[in-house]
Amino acid sequence: MERLPKCAWDKLQAINLDATNMTGNIPVWLGNMTNLTDFSVSGNQLSGPVPLGLGALTKLTVLYLGQNNLTGIISEDHLANLRNMVILDLSYTYLKVVVGSTWTPPFKLIRAQLASCQLGPGFPALFKHQKGINYIDVSNAGIADAIPSWFWDEISYASYVDMSHNQIDGELPAKLEAKTWQELHLNSNQLKGSIPKLLRNITKLDISRNSLSAPLPSDFQAPELAALVLFSNHIPGSVPLSICDLQSLAILDLSNNLLVGELPQCRVASLGISTLLLENNSLSGEFPSFLRSCMKITFLDLARNNFHGSLPKWIGDLSSLVIFRLRSNMFSGQIPSEITELEDLQYLDLAKNNISGIIPQSLATLKGMSSENQDPRQTGLNGPFVQTSERFGEVMEFEWYDDSLFVAIKGRELPYSSQLKYMVSIDLSSNNLVGNLPEEVGSLIGLINLNLSFNQLTGNIPYQIGVLQSLESLDLSHNQLSGEIPQTLSNLTSLGELNLSYNNLSGRIPSGPQLNTLHTDDPASMYIGNTGLCGHPLPNNCSENETPHGHPIREGNNGWLTEMSFTLGIIVGFLLGLWLVFCALLFKKTWRIAYFRLFDNLYDRAYVFVVVSWALWFRKASASSST
Repeated sequence: MERLPKCAWDKLQAINLDATNMTGNIPVWLGNMTNLTDFSVSGNQLSGPVPLGLGALTKLTVLYLGQNNLTGIISEDHLANLRNMVILDLSYTYLKVVVGSTWTPPFKLIRAQLASCQLGPGFPALFKHQKGINYIDVSNAGIADAIPSWFWDEISYASYVDMSHNQIDGELPAKLEAKTWQELHLNSNQLKGSIPKLLRNITKLDISRNSLSAPLPSDFQAPELAALVLFSNHIPGSVPLSICDLQSLAILDLSNNLLVGELPQCRVASLGISTLLLENNSLSGEFPSFLRSCMKITFLDLARNNFHGSLPKWIGDLSSLVIFRLRSNMFSGQIPSEITELEDLQYLDLAKNNISGIIPQSLATLKGMSSENQDPRQTGLNGPFVQTSERFGEVMEFEWYDDSLFVAIKGRELPYSSQLKYMVSIDLSSNNLVGNLPEEVGSLIGLINLNLSFNQLTGNIPYQIGVLQSLESLDLSHNQLSGEIPQTLSNLTSLGELNLSYNNLSGRIPSGPQLNTLHTDDPASMYIGNTGLCGHPLPNNCSENETPHGHPIREGNNGWLTEMSFTLGIIVGFLLGLWLVFCALLFKKTWRIAYFRLFDNLYDRAYVFVVVSWALWFRKASASSST
């Protein structure tokens, strides 16, 4: 920064050096550029304090200092003469703004970007007399105070307000409907009380991770609302029928609250919801019938509630569904075969229910699980776990969304947020499923997690599991599986968790480089409860005739393939040799002459030999007949 020329200080009007990898300090002589109106140096590696000379730039309208390593204090002296400033960006720096509670700003800001710089602990007086401000971001700014009443009036005309990730307490005003806000982010604070009557123009409202304790409003009256995010509060009561009137609603997240009762039966032809998250409440009733109208839904989470009844066959009509979670409910009946018609489905969790019957056989039609490293945008996953999502001609940004979801994998529950879009999983554990594990599971090569534990499955473990190279966690424990463990499990190079315990498996335990690295503290735990198993890591030794082998069909296929390969090799070799001889005769004249000369000599010798032999034979025959 010190290398900037010092000439024409009184004429320079704009300095725009954003994202130019600059280092050093902001020079003290900056205050001599008295005609400067635009100073933009964001996205660099500038350090040190902001010089007081900044306050002499009375014509300055735009100040971008964000995303640097600047330190120190921005005081009233820095700001007192900046009466023309309309854009202020100090975001993502180490600056601390210190102004008195009675100080009146001389400027009228339009845009204030102050995320992750220190404004608190008191509520900043910087926003007094800022009626025309349009954009405010004071997220993660160390504010630990209640929102003063004057603030709501000052920002009446703002379209974007973000005060998330602070320690703001108190209650929201009862009425906000007169405001013009389009986005209001108050998540991760300490707000209490109720949700105010919503603004008619609002499109996104996020008050998640607070302590709201009143029921949802009976009448939302927000026709433009596209995202309503209220997870992790203490909201009681039921979901009001007025939710059905929000025709623009794409995301509804009410998870981790105290909601009870049945969901409303929306009587509309079509709902635009793409993400519905209701996990961890006390909601009840049968599988919500209004979802049949939600043809755009990609993410449905009803886990950890009290829903009951059987799953409807029309689930197969929700063709956009990518993530489907119903774990820890009381659903019963069979898994409808129509669920395999969900071609985009990549995450299926029906664990901890009372579901019975067999696993659908036509798993190969689940194309969302049949390719490795799938881009979530190819499946059309539209929701808060994809930062930028485009579907049905609409684009939504989700960088502001910070919900997470716990996935049961590798023997424990792990939180997933943005990584969830890459998770490919089937979890049917803790149900009453019977029958065999379908061989078609081998077609789901994108699977990362497969958990079928605590069921009543019988039959062999299909050898086709060995082709699931992306599989990281396999749990088939607590079933009635029999036969040998297929040697193909040793092909699973990504496997980090294996549990085959408490079945009726027999034979020698297969080994392999990856299998030998699992559960090094207690490797026997993967196989205990199978009295017929032998070999390392169990104490039971195997007899000499007990050797691991693959599936017999696989051996037959290998023999057939070997025979075909041998025959094909002979044919290809013969044709290749013949072609080489032809090319040699075509392009080498001396070889061609020698070849045809040799052929003529051989022909002459053969002709002479045949003629002489025939004459001798005829002469002997004639002599015999005359005698």
